[in-house]
Amino acid sequence: MNKLLLVDVGGTNLRYAYAYKGAKNISNSKKISLDSMEQFELLIGELLKNEDVDSLIISVAGPKVSGSISMTNRDLVISEEGLKANFNLNSCYLLNDWESIGYSLANMEESEIEIIKNGKTFNKNSFFIGPGTGLGAALLLNNEHVLPTEIGNTTGLTKSLIKNYNLIDENSFITLESVVSGSAISKIYENKTGKRIKSEQVIDLYIQNDDAAKSVIDGFTKSLAEVMSDMALTFIAGNGVYVAGSLMRTITELMDKDKFIQHFMGNKKGVHRDLLEMIPIGLINREHACLIGNLNYFNIKENLNQEN
Repeated sequence: MNKLLLVDVGGTNLRYAYAYKGAKNISNSKKISLDSMEQFELLIGELLKNEDVDSLIISVAGPKVSGSISMTNRDLVISEEGLKANFNLNSCYLLNDWESIGYSLANMEESEIEIIKNGKTFNKNSFFIGPGTGLGAALLLNNEHVLPTEIGNTTGLTKSLIKNYNLIDENSFITLESVVSGSAISKIYENKTGKRIKSEQVIDLYIQNDDAAKSVIDGFTKSLAEVMSDMALTFIAGNGVYVAGSLMRTITELMDKDKFIQHFMGNKKGVHRDLLEMIPIGLINREHACLIGNLNYFNIKENLNQEN
């Protein structure tokens, strides 16, 4: 048996693909709607019925603690050892979803990254960030080890960023992802107008030159640029800062990239401005990024096991 089952569990869907050990890429993936923990166990069982599969690598939204992840956006707890025992697997690896995106960079083609800001790399550290339902982020150190983060649930930057939106009532915006995420776009638009609509609809209104939508999206892009700037300096991300997700693919097409870069540079001076000048910014357009990251992680672990 030499096949892997690669799984990415999102807020409403489960994506999966099969791959052979040592492979560099996957040919396709499939998506299944996921409603409950009981359904999750059944789906994994069905997907593992392929007689050649003996290993499972799964990425999930949420912090990994003692080999388990409690999802941040649904009532679902996934255990690495539990899955391995329940399905009699040779190997089972559980990753945070942004951890897997970090590992996907290893064999990414230039064509899969849209350059927002050119730069000159000066080390092997990369920072990844993605505003979706929440705000995900991870750090790739020395092109080898990925550290997932929970910056979306931190609070230190919120007060300075909320000023970018010119809101009267700021009391309900506490965490970073409450001002920089897809759900933040929807919530802030509601705060301004009293109308609750999806972030995609706010973007549609932005295209139509709606004043409130323009204020929200402009505030969002400025806030995201400032967060990326602070994270780039915090982690000295000399190999680049990368943003990902369908929301950002849409916004990147619409935003003023020169102004975004201005916000990224901010009021930094001296050596810190020099660092930001060198750090490139890219938009990840790769399909199946989490699944490929899972595959790359498995190959790294297997190579280490063989060496030891």
